[in-house]
Amino acid sequence: MESSDNFFHEASYLDQEGQSRTSKVPVVQEIARRGIKHLPKRFARMHPQHDHDPVTSFLADDVSEFLPSISMANLRARFKPEDRAQELAKLANGAGAWGMFVIKDHGVTWSVLQGVRDVVKEFFGLSFEEKKASVGSYVSVDNMGYGRNFVKSEDQPLDWIDRVTMKAAPAGATQGLHVWPQRPANFRHAIEQYVAEARSILNDL
Repeated sequence: MESSDNFFHEASYLDQEGQSRTSKVPVVQEIARRGIKHLPKRFARMHPQHDHDPVTSFLADDVSEFLPSISMANLRARFKPEDRAQELAKLANGAGAWGMFVIKDHGVTWSVLQGVRDVVKEFFGLSFEEKKASVGSYVSVDNMGYGRNFVKSEDQPLDWIDRVTMKAAPAGATQGLHVWPQRPANFRHAIEQYVAEARSILNDL
């Protein structure tokens, strides 16, 4: 069995002298597949104690227990001003205190949501080499593709994540760029369908 040490993303960055550098970043999925007892040094980071910080406190718990839950049905209730006002207050609180919130009653069909989940799961279920062959990397296309970005030095603590990133809007934003996975074949269609639905929610907000 091939060692996960042989799998890495290449991340380009500028050093303090303005010179272009390339860092070899371990592939999180491959590390996880191998199984580990200790977190690799590049992924370890020390967090200061924030006993009264609600964001830090909720990270280890169920997000839905802490974040405000916003009903799009109530926000869209033009003829029920009290319900709408209450929902707007919750929205303002979520945006101000947390910078995020949970949306329910949004009207996005289950088939669209399931479609996104299926294509993303299928893409990340491919082997590392298959994923690389299916889509361009962050090295070849600025800030889009499969791999790792936001790497600024060899000593930077890394997030425990592999990414696939592309622009789904506006239409034509990625024209001519190899940033959409070719496998599964319906990846782009599923994502663009979801983005169109999400855009309608954003417009209402």
